[in-house]
Amino acid sequence: MNGTVLNAGLTPVAGPTVAVTTRPVSAVAAINGNAFARFVQPVRTSATAAATSAPIVEMINATSGAPMGAVSMLEGPLSTQAGNTRVNISGRTMAVDTAGGTAYLLTTSGLSMAPVPSLPAPGGLGPGGPPGLGGGFLAANLPRINANGVVSIANYQPSFAPGSVASIFGTNLASDGTHASTPLPNILGGSCVTLNNQAVPLVLTSAGQINFQIPPGLAAGKYPLVVRSIDNKAASTSQTIAVSKYAPAVMVDPATGLAAIYHKDGGKIVTKDDPAKRDEDLVIYASGLGPTTGGKVVAGMPSPGDTLAVTGKVSVYFGDKTMSQAPMIVNWSGLTPGQIGTYQINITVPGNHLKGDQLPVTISVGGVNSPVTGVNVPYVALQ
Repeated sequence: MNGTVLNAGLTPVAGPTVAVTTRPVSAVAAINGNAFARFVQPVRTSATAAATSAPIVEMINATSGAPMGAVSMLEGPLSTQAGNTRVNISGRTMAVDTAGGTAYLLTTSGLSMAPVPSLPAPGGLGPGGPPGLGGGFLAANLPRINANGVVSIANYQPSFAPGSVASIFGTNLASDGTHASTPLPNILGGSCVTLNNQAVPLVLTSAGQINFQIPPGLAAGKYPLVVRSIDNKAASTSQTIAVSKYAPAVMVDPATGLAAIYHKDGGKIVTKDDPAKRDEDLVIYASGLGPTTGGKVVAGMPSPGDTLAVTGKVSVYFGDKTMSQAPMIVNWSGLTPGQIGTYQINITVPGNHLKGDQLPVTISVGGVNSPVTGVNVPYVALQ
């Protein structure tokens, strides 16, 4: 109560400076005589505002007030507090099984179970203490996302749009796994990934990398992303990513530096030794071109091939886009049939065009241009 910890007889056992938090507390439960758990939710400006981080269960040393560990939750509590408004909550919304290392909570969908990775031991021991109560769980087993480790698979830059595929780089993320069929699984390699507290389709997993699809129907906004290791009963810290309606990017092979631009006749990639020519038809593979019309797009499923999913107006430029010779002739743009999150642009090189071995490539859609600076910038050779 107001930072003071009371025992079962309502006698204070720790002063008012213990365990201060700026996040709304939705539930508190004792772990033992020296520690307690609390269920806290993100701060929101209004009841309808999107959460920018995941709710968490924290383990607190009752004597010192020091945090002993935390685990991210998939769902939020029954109550939602906005700003500094007052919310009345039931005191019986969380219980901790210290023997099993599990917290049970009443959340938005009912009963949720949170595997607690690092319960404090009697006497205040934390991670690294004796096995059992005291959590012999090693911090080295926790999934960890690298700083700025969530990027677009197209160009390894932090730019995302609904329906596109992204990569997570880190350590202890998952076991090796690849999807064997569609729809893509939400659990692969012993792990799942949640975005905005919802599990997303997984393409492949490994200890250092996870590829996943951003749901096609996700609205633009900032969302918390968490990697959850089911095998290790642990979760990474939350990392917020910004999803935009449009995030155009030409796919670039990071090993060769070649942009995914192909001769339509023969299917060979465009290179300096085999450049594109006037009046030639080319195919560009890209990501993040935004919403489509026509064929229905379903998360985790290949793009439709019977009724094609077509984008809005797309412009392509080879070279300085401010120059009159830079625009290409766009014949069609949409999701590549049979692929997941991959867009295809069919173009023709006009007679009046710029020439060079390394012309920057720009895609423009919805008033947003693909990047021409940073890592994996796309270039094309045009004769």
